[in-house]
Amino acid sequence: MDRTEILCEKDRTMLDEFSRRSFERLTGHSLLTSLPFFSSYYDANIRKEADKDRLIIKEAAAAFEAGKPAFDLDLEAIFERTKTVDAAFLKNLKIPSFSKTVRYDDIADIRIQRIWRISRTVYDLLKNWPDSATFADAVRNAYTEREFNEVITGVLHLYNQETRMLGRSLRLLPPFSRAMNSFSGALFHAMEEATEGMADTYARKLFGDVKVYA
Repeated sequence: MDRTEILCEKDRTMLDEFSRRSFERLTGHSLLTSLPFFSSYYDANIRKEADKDRLIIKEAAAAFEAGKPAFDLDLEAIFERTKTVDAAFLKNLKIPSFSKTVRYDDIADIRIQRIWRISRTVYDLLKNWPDSATFADAVRNAYTEREFNEVITGVLHLYNQETRMLGRSLRLLPPFSRAMNSFSGALFHAMEEATEGMADTYARKLFGDVKVYA
């Protein structure tokens, strides 16, 4: 059983579901979602974030298996590696822009916080994941339902903030620049609205049967 791969797939599944919920809320608030550019941008951004999380999860899992304490993780080095994911995203993004660069001074603190939260969660789960156990068992061993809810909420909130900052980093040609600012703002609010429900859903899914059969 490849625990690292399971963690990566669970993360991707969660982000896909979160993306769907956020976009449903956004569709009800913004006409911009009907434009191909914005829908393709949003889809590409989700794939980018899943790839970025995979990199973080693998780095943390490798450090754990090597016996390295979580507090000794080189978060700055992992941050630098995540820039390669951003570069691939921007290279493939077909947009009318002056510049497609990320202002890392704006997002560094948020991303490093997110790297730390994800890495710490990887350590918590792997430490509580016996050979015969499932992912759900590991979550229940590591957290209470409330704690797991807070983990999901915290990670998604940081993701929402970074997504908004990334949108502001792109220097687009007018009138796309004004449209992107409007889209980024509406998207952030939709994602924030979806975050609480998403965390509740996943916490109940993993802890619900404990209540029923305890």
